[in-house]
Amino acid sequence: MKDFFHKFKNVYPLTIKSWQSDNGSENLGEFDDQLKRDGIPHYFSYPRCPKINTYIERYNRTIQEEFIDNNLDIIYDKPLFHQRLAAYLVFYNTQRPHKSLQLKSPVEYLIDKGGMSQKSLTYAVLWGG
Repeated sequence: MKDFFHKFKNVYPLTIKSWQSDNGSENLGEFDDQLKRDGIPHYFSYPRCPKINTYIERYNRTIQEEFIDNNLDIIYDKPLFHQRLAAYLVFYNTQRPHKSLQLKSPVEYLIDKGGMSQKSLTYAVLWGG
């Protein structure tokens, strides 16, 4: 998780002000310590209360249905699975239309709202492609 967080910070175009996660053990230990060192508050959802975390639960369902279920043949080849997952996540955030965002991708929505520049989108698409 700590390695993921460093990679995430390097490509995420906005400042991370806080982090919310479930109570899984992967979110504790080194990962939680790294957040503390970076001065990022770490919030936890209530156990067994998925309705509190509806957005991330929906996101997890989408990843399961659109990516994992269609890549079961490579799930045990971790490097290949992670490479394809990274490419899918770039697609998900830069090209895939989202109904809740007026059929824009999250990055397009942020650009329209002034939270990102067009240059960020170009970099993300090139990196993921």
